[in-house]
Amino acid sequence: MAAKLATSTQSLVQCEVHKDAVVCQDAKVQGSHGIKVGEGTVVHPASIIHAEAGPIVIGCFNIIEEQVEIVNSSEVPLVIGDHNMLEVGSKVLGEGGRRVGDANVLECRSVLKPGSSVSNGCTLGACTWLEGETLSDETVVVGPGLRHVESGAKETHVQAVTKFIEVLKETLPRSHHLRKSNVKST
Repeated sequence: MAAKLATSTQSLVQCEVHKDAVVCQDAKVQGSHGIKVGEGTVVHPASIIHAEAGPIVIGCFNIIEEQVEIVNSSEVPLVIGDHNMLEVGSKVLGEGGRRVGDANVLECRSVLKPGSSVSNGCTLGACTWLEGETLSDETVVVGPGLRHVESGAKETHVQAVTKFIEVLKETLPRSHHLRKSNVKST
């Protein structure tokens, strides 16, 4: 069951938040299409999730930090997998059909531009961008044309995100209002 959320500065949006997700009230969840936030995902204040032209599906156990911007400018769903870390100021400027796989890290101010995807266990370094390509598993981008493969990165990222989520689930509610879950327990 999805609820319609709106504030005076946001358009009406269908947003389904899992009961075990933590979504700060100050996060801008907007657009005319559905947004689904999976189990254990943490969405910080001042982040923007905008279903501009199509739905956005955010998987389980992701961390979306402050000033992160996720925009779907296509009618096809934009999917973000599980155990991803989107650090401060990173952007996923997507077209539907593109995907952020599982256990990836988009470091501060990195940008995943339209036409790009990342597989699993990848790292997009601080202030770097990816445009018009798909990164294969466990690829690290450190600058223009500078890449290497980091074996075992996927498992390392899953462990780090899991530990960090436990801390955030305790600390964020102390200083921020949270959106209420609107998904019934089964």
